[in-house]
Amino acid sequence: MSFFGWGGSKATSSSDDSGNEDAPTTTPKAALGPTPEESPAAPPAVSDADAMKIVVEDEPPSDPVRTELEAEVRQRDASISALEKARQEKQQELTKLEQELEQERLTQMKESLTHKIECERIKRQTLHAEERLKALEADMQDKAAIHEYANLIKGVAPKGGVDSQYVMKLQAQLQKAVKKMESTSDQMKELEEQNRVAVDGLSSEIAALVEERCRTELELRKQMELLQEQKRDMQLQYEQRIRENLKTLAALKEKALQQTTIDELDEELVETESRLEELHRIHERQAQTISTLNKTLAASQSGDGAGM
Repeated sequence: MSFFGWGGSKATSSSDDSGNEDAPTTTPKAALGPTPEESPAAPPAVSDADAMKIVVEDEPPSDPVRTELEAEVRQRDASISALEKARQEKQQELTKLEQELEQERLTQMKESLTHKIECERIKRQTLHAEERLKALEADMQDKAAIHEYANLIKGVAPKGGVDSQYVMKLQAQLQKAVKKMESTSDQMKELEEQNRVAVDGLSSEIAALVEERCRTELELRKQMELLQEQKRDMQLQYEQRIRENLKTLAALKEKALQQTTIDELDEELVETESRLEELHRIHERQAQTISTLNKTLAASQSGDGAGM
């Protein structure tokens, strides 16, 4: 029994060994990889300290000075933008106020000239009325003329009393006088209408002339102010240039004491003198221009005063 048992087991073993070519060889699971039924292996756990360390290593180190400077720059940019906007608004308001001021000055000048003309006209009318009043008072107080009128009336009146024919004659003369007065009043109305039309036309022409004169005077004043401002700017510039030239001259003198030839000094001195002559010529031209503008303004004012 033992023999067969060993033989049987061995036969079985030999049969297994002989069938190794058909049976698949068993391999480890790690070499074949996980099967679909099995879950993948979990990654290794990372602690919070390691995660913070990774984040800190990825980000650049924060600079408090740079952050403060960036915040200050942003704040200054915002303040500059606000100031620029306020400046533009103020500039618009200033332009509007300058236009209103110019219009008010023009209106004031027009009203002043118009009032001056009207005052002269009223003065002439007053003098004429005073002369007529004096003549009327003299006629009313002239007793010799009154006696002559009385004698003339007495001579025309009838001697033997007043009759109907004399009354009718007086009525006819009165009617003629009334008709003549009516025609005279109509003529006076027509003459007044013509005079009114002429006065209106002259008034409109005078208003146009006054406005033109005021505009011209304002333009001349603006040009004079602009020229004066340009003169001040040029004077400051040339004074600055003169100071620079004087500094250059002083430096040249110092340089001449050290090492400089006479020819170079002569050239620099000639150049400096030419610059000074140019400054004098420009100053003279500016003075002539301003004097010409003053004469033109005075002539326009005197001409307008003579015309009025």
